Amino acid sequence: MGAKISFLATFPMIQTAIKVDGSGGMRIQLDIPETQMANAVRLLALRQCIIQVTVEKYEQTQANSGGDRTPRRAAAKRRIG
Repeated sequence: MGAKISFLATFPMIQTAIKVDGSGGMRIQLDIPETQMANAVRLLALRQCIIQVTVEKYEQTQANSGGDRTPRRAAAKRRIG
């Protein structure tokens, strides 16, 4: 197994963020803030690969809050402004 790629993301506030089609498949979309893009862009190298996906709910704690905005707030501000 290769190096893991990890980044914070949220589901966009659109109805089609998670789509289930009639053939038994599913498509998901993610909003990734600029602060996370350096890691997320590494996915481009895997476009033709089968990948294994593991999802964990991000729990923001005092130690990792650091004044950084959450991905959802950053995405919402980008859409509004």
